[in-house]
Amino acid sequence: MRLENKVTVITGAGSGIGAAIARAFVAEGARTALLDVNLPAAEELAAELGGDAAAFEADVTELDQLKAAADAVSERFGGIDALVNNAGIRIVKSFLDHTEEDWRRILDVNLTGQFLAAKAVVPHLITRGKGKVVNVASIAGIGGRPNRVAYVAAKFGIVGLTRALAMDLSANNICVNALCPSMIASPLNISLAEDGEIGPQWAKDNLARRWGRPEDVAKVAVFLASDDADYVTGSEYRVDGGEATGLIRAGEMTI
Repeated sequence: MRLENKVTVITGAGSGIGAAIARAFVAEGARTALLDVNLPAAEELAAELGGDAAAFEADVTELDQLKAAADAVSERFGGIDALVNNAGIRIVKSFLDHTEEDWRRILDVNLTGQFLAAKAVVPHLITRGKGKVVNVASIAGIGGRPNRVAYVAAKFGIVGLTRALAMDLSANNICVNALCPSMIASPLNISLAEDGEIGPQWAKDNLARRWGRPEDVAKVAVFLASDDADYVTGSEYRVDGGEATGLIRAGEMTI
C-alpha cells in the first residue's frame, strides 16, 4: 500500500472529490484526517471509513481553526505527512453580475484557504523531516472559462502558489504539486453530467470521451502524496481526459 502509515490531512473532505480522495487514501493505508466546515458530513464519512479516519471541523478561511485542527490531528496520529488542499466553492455569473462580495468569497475560500491550510500544516511536515502538499486547482487554472471570473483567478492563483511553495519548501524536503481536474461528475457538476442533452455533448470534448469521476482525481492524488512522487515538485497534473490538449471541432473525431 502506497500510503501505509502516512498521516494525511484533506480539506473539504466531506463530499465530492475530497471524499473520493479520503476513500482512496484510507484504502492505500493512510491514517486520514477529514477537515470540513460541514462537520456532520465529515463525521459520516469517517464512520464509513473506520478507525483510520477521523473528522475535524475547520473553516479554511480561519487560520486559528486550521491550526487547532492540525494540532489535534498531530496529537491523535503522531504527526502529519501530507496535506491535500481540496476545499473550494464556485460561483457562476457573468463578469458584470459578479459582486465584490462574490469575488472576495471565492478568493478567500479557494486561494487564501489553501495558503492558510499550508501555514497550519506545513510546520508539522517540517517536524517530520519530509512531506507532500497537493493543491487541488482546475483546468480553469490554466485557461479561461466563461462566467467564472473569480473562480478562474483563484485557480490560476493556486497554480502560482504551488510553484512558489515548491521553491520555498524544497530545503525542507517537501514536495508541492497541483491537480487540475476538468469535467468531473462531482456534486458541483452532477446536474450537467446527468443532463440528457448537455452530458453527452460535453463528454465529447475530451480525448477520453467521457466525464471524469472523483476517483480519477483521487488516484493521481495518491501518487502525489506517496513516496513514488519524491522527485516530483512544482508541477501541475491535468486530470481532464485530454480536454486541454487541443480543440476538437464537431465531426473531426468519431467514437
